[in-house]
Amino acid sequence: MGCVASREEELNNNGSNTLWKASGEEEESPTTSNSNLSNSQKKAKSFHETVHSKLAKNTYFSENDVVVLKTLFDSVAKEDDVIDESEFIEALFGKKKREECLMNQKKGQQGKFMFERRLFEKFDSNQEGYIFFDEFVRTLNVFHPRMNTNEKAKFAFHLYDVNGNGVITREELKELVSAVMKRSIFLNLDEEAIERVLDSTFEQVDIEKDGSISYEEFYRMVKENRKCIANMTIPTLTTLSTEYPEFIFLQSGG
Repeated sequence: MGCVASREEELNNNGSNTLWKASGEEEESPTTSNSNLSNSQKKAKSFHETVHSKLAKNTYFSENDVVVLKTLFDSVAKEDDVIDESEFIEALFGKKKREECLMNQKKGQQGKFMFERRLFEKFDSNQEGYIFFDEFVRTLNVFHPRMNTNEKAKFAFHLYDVNGNGVITREELKELVSAVMKRSIFLNLDEEAIERVLDSTFEQVDIEKDGSISYEEFYRMVKENRKCIANMTIPTLTTLSTEYPEFIFLQSGG
């Protein structure tokens, strides 16, 4: 894949933290003895360990956690070292949802999976159309229980600020809520019910009464009710080294 090759060259040149297989060598287990490795394999192993160390230093994950996350990442990314949008949706919701998403794309009906696409865009911080390993780790770090409330609130706010203009409009919120409702088996609100939810939300949160929600207004709501961003914390991220994180992604593809 051309974009992957160019990305790898860029990372090798500028010393980025992103994890890559070096010189075409197969990745070695962190527990592999150096005495059993060739010089090129030792170099590759050292490179990976350095990347793990840098990611651990800049996140709440330990180096062992990063190793576990790499295993999880590889199970989704398959052979090309990146996760594309359809792989991301399959990992979260299963193979059937991925096929449905691809079918909707062909028909030009992308609204149903808008929330998942917004989440993918947040993981894809470089906006290259793929999630690289460093993006994967750094974004998951926001969901770590030790991450502060402000960073979690910022992530959630920007998720809903679809056009990126710094405020959440009624139209943006309605679009995302409607998308979630369309695929939910537990919540099936009709148009009128959704409008009532929006009315109530803006009545409580839009302090300035200007028809939009600023980050300050959003954060005030979060401080008053932390449950608003309860899904921004994944408790099991603190036990990655002892429990394989199957809670994040569906591995069966069902």
